[in-house]
Amino acid sequence: MASRRMTNEHGKKLIWLILALAVLIAAILIVPGLFEEEEKNVPQEISPDFGMLAKREYKGKTYIERTGLTPILLIGVDRGENAKEQWGYQQGGQADFLLLIVIDSSDKKISMLQIDRDTITDVETLGVLGHVIGTRPMQIALSHSYGKTQEDNCAYTVKTVSNLLQGEPLDLYYSLNMSSIAALNDLLGGVTVTMEEDHTKINPAFVKGATIHLMGKDAYDYVHSRMGVDDGTNVSRMARQRNYMLAAKDKLLARLKDSDFIDTMFETLGDDLTTNVARGRLINEAVKASQYQVGEITQLAGTHTIGNDGYKEFHADEEFLINWVLSVFYRPYEG
Repeated sequence: MASRRMTNEHGKKLIWLILALAVLIAAILIVPGLFEEEEKNVPQEISPDFGMLAKREYKGKTYIERTGLTPILLIGVDRGENAKEQWGYQQGGQADFLLLIVIDSSDKKISMLQIDRDTITDVETLGVLGHVIGTRPMQIALSHSYGKTQEDNCAYTVKTVSNLLQGEPLDLYYSLNMSSIAALNDLLGGVTVTMEEDHTKINPAFVKGATIHLMGKDAYDYVHSRMGVDDGTNVSRMARQRNYMLAAKDKLLARLKDSDFIDTMFETLGDDLTTNVARGRLINEAVKASQYQVGEITQLAGTHTIGNDGYKEFHADEEFLINWVLSVFYRPYEG
């Protein structure tokens, strides 16, 4: 599988800005350049005759892996203001927002999958001393709580999402503390959205059909509030997040061409941003990346239930998962 994966850069944590986490989806418009090397290093299509590409069989058909893919997981973490403080192996906060972006540099397109934080899947768990004590089914958001550092937290979330997606290898991530959304929103000069539903429990001005210029805490509340808002489910909150992303993307893309703005974003995000992606690839490729075709944000198909513990659960449809993975990570093979 290494033929389609870019080298993962380890070492010291690099503070970078590209995303207003999923909430500022404009990041996806610059991601391709972010993760590509110079043109000479972009993976080229390899003939299946070399036997180097993975194949999968499904319902009597053969699929072969695509080359030139770069998956990245965007993680929005709900852990309060003290993002850097972590005293144990079970205190990493919850991944309230998960958006997988897959950049196809061969076909010049970007695919996106928004994953419900309530999705039930097997999560590897740690004891209080940091030892793996097994796996158990739980909300995927809880995978981020395990680990001693923010990098560990992200690695566990990436691993869990990989397992959910039929074992497809994932490496790269951007993680942002959700409490930073207000500051990022204001750096953009605010974001204007039209209320698709009545959200007056968040703010009396958020009536259905109203066009509101979000600033400060209102932006955070709009993309983050869940309990007692709308129908109280993560489904309605995910819809608000998608609405905000679409409204913010053009403004963010335009501002990212301003080096002074980028420096300000570095200072603003500080320790709220964790990533394993090197920063140097961003600026050189930002304009080029804007030429990629960006697909719609796909949501997992499945069913919502209430678990025995009284918490909401989302059970993903396995056939939907398989078909999405095959369509994004593979292509039909007739060899």
